[in-house]
Amino acid sequence: MTARPPHTLSPDVYDDAYYLSEAIEGYAAHRRGELSPLRAKHLALTAPVPGLAVLDIGFARGDLLRAVAETGARAFGLDYSPAACRIARRTAPAAALARGDAMRLPFADGSFDRVFAGDILEHQDREGGVLLLREMWRVLRPGGFLLAHTTPNRHFRSLVWPLARPLLRRMAPDTARDVDGQFAVMDRVHLHEYTPGELRRAAAEAGLPRAGLRVWVDPDLLRGDDYRVTRALASRPLVRLAAAVCARGPLLALFGNDLYLRCEKGLG
Repeated sequence: MTARPPHTLSPDVYDDAYYLSEAIEGYAAHRRGELSPLRAKHLALTAPVPGLAVLDIGFARGDLLRAVAETGARAFGLDYSPAACRIARRTAPAAALARGDAMRLPFADGSFDRVFAGDILEHQDREGGVLLLREMWRVLRPGGFLLAHTTPNRHFRSLVWPLARPLLRRMAPDTARDVDGQFAVMDRVHLHEYTPGELRRAAAEAGLPRAGLRVWVDPDLLRGDDYRVTRALASRPLVRLAAAVCARGPLLALFGNDLYLRCEKGLG
């Protein structure tokens, strides 16, 4: 087995079976040659336009890279899994792919207008996450921005889910089983999960400036109407009402699972 790189798991953990399954969100959409709603949101937030250089760190199956290239932006990707590189070469043939370490990016300072890391931070230990953010900032051009998405919110997993799980097992046992299954996958590959406050602290330790930095929790708690895990729940009016209530004020920091960090690099 390949030696374990510092701060993360061996790349052998991330094999073809891992990527070609719902262990990675959006597999059904990938098979149709489409973006899942979550990946479509990431594309919109990254905002690629023709001519911009966009780096996707931890590109997995390459779905976002393909969509970035289709906008006319110059799509670059880095992943350290050989399986991801093989799959993404088929998915996104127009993208420039590299295999490497996200905590030691093989790119010069200021190489990219957008730098995106989707669901990668939680696969590093705490120190590795800080190193990743620092490297994202280093390769970002002045005038550009970096964007990171991480899930789950540790507040939800440690505080809310133990209380909600017994109720959900009675109300929607299939959904409860799916959530348990997703958490089982996360237990295998996640080294450090974040809260909103901890994500801010990691950004500060990485040297990201407070000016231009935003950390937020997505208020779409059900991930729309067609997310595989919550699809059945999203059709229930009472559940939708409860989700709308929990998406407000301080409750959002407990019930929201999709955490985002965005930081702009000034021209000065």
